[in-house]
Amino acid sequence: MTGIHRHAVSQLMRSSGETAGDTVEEKEYQRNRLARVLTGWFEDPAYTDKSGRPLVLRLEGPPPSFSELARAYSGDIYSGIILDELVRVGAVRIRSDQCVEALSRRYTTGGADPESLRHAGIVAGDILATLEHNMTVSIDERLFEDESIALNLPREAVPMLARLLERRGAAFLDDLDGWLAEAENKGQAGSTTPSDTVRAGVRLVMIVEDGRETVPPGVVGENKGT
Repeated sequence: MTGIHRHAVSQLMRSSGETAGDTVEEKEYQRNRLARVLTGWFEDPAYTDKSGRPLVLRLEGPPPSFSELARAYSGDIYSGIILDELVRVGAVRIRSDQCVEALSRRYTTGGADPESLRHAGIVAGDILATLEHNMTVSIDERLFEDESIALNLPREAVPMLARLLERRGAAFLDDLDGWLAEAENKGQAGSTTPSDTVRAGVRLVMIVEDGRETVPPGVVGENKGT
């Protein structure tokens, strides 16, 4: 009913002073499972048409239906919770015929509601933590941090950049997500204890700033590839 996976229950029970449903661990777990549902919808041949577009799904029933999609890709999170959240962030919509249509491949939040503000804080904290770590350790201990930025990109090219990231960036994250899930499952199946685990992963963030921003003296342009 809460959307908490059984593997997370013991960790949540050990967390003193936190209310179930409000922990960072649970929120991140749900975000990952929601993203996996969308990935399956856009990539699984059982849920796409001949052109590779996501099918419009019935809410309930045998595959292909939204309830079966959620069951296959979300683990133990109830399909109603997934549907409500995906509708809330604008990733899907419920049509008048009570079928569900996918609108976006990635799960992203927006606005100034509490959950969006919480997510903004987590993302900013992750980025700053990596930068701080890299300033205090030797070169062989630094975490990966790189960028590809143009200082004078035409505004009309921004939508193309967004579509490029939607395809290539999403595909990269999907591959990485599969590897991370496999590694987590192996750890849970073995003798791994909480003290032997870390929170680790990758964030990709698109950057768009007004071209009228002041450019430092002597810098005429940059296009740094990774």
